[in-house]
Amino acid sequence: MPRKADARLESRILDAAYRLWSKRGEQALTMRAVARASHTTTPTLYERIPNKGDLISLLRRRARRNLFSAIRPSRTPSQVCQRVLDFFTAYPNDFRLISEDWAIAFARKEHMPSFEFLQRRLAAQLGGNPDQHTPLALALVALLHGTATLLHSVDTHKRISRDFRLACIAACEALIHAAAGKRRPINTRSGRTRMATR
Repeated sequence: MPRKADARLESRILDAAYRLWSKRGEQALTMRAVARASHTTTPTLYERIPNKGDLISLLRRRARRNLFSAIRPSRTPSQVCQRVLDFFTAYPNDFRLISEDWAIAFARKEHMPSFEFLQRRLAAQLGGNPDQHTPLALALVALLHGTATLLHSVDTHKRISRDFRLACIAACEALIHAAAGKRRPINTRSGRTRMATR
């Protein structure tokens, strides 16, 4: 009788690849090493995932899900920013996976759960619909990305790391506060109040 296909094999492959990536980054991610770590053969791995690029795309999807899970408890845009920075600091290899093609994904208008969540939190705090807050959300992403890059680029002293983090979050809060200040209530002829920009 032919051997029964392993229904959990793909999940096992991704778990093994993710562990390798998390420990040593892309250099550790050879198809042979992934096959060995997932207790399968290299030909079987290639049947499921044709090449390393596809494997990295699957890992990137997983990293994005992990980031989204980390920020979901956030009730305010400021909390989103804090949790994003915490996540990027704690998981440098996930940060690399997510940030490598972020601008391309944004330009292609791909589904980006964490960015869309930030837009929704901005809309909840500032009013309007989420798409109106795209420029502000992009500015916040740029600040968070730049700070995470600085924190990962050198072996930074703990105190300097803390200062960078505090400065980044303060800048994010200042941008959000400034955006709130640009919106003021005005009375319409019907007597209803709506929000307007200055």
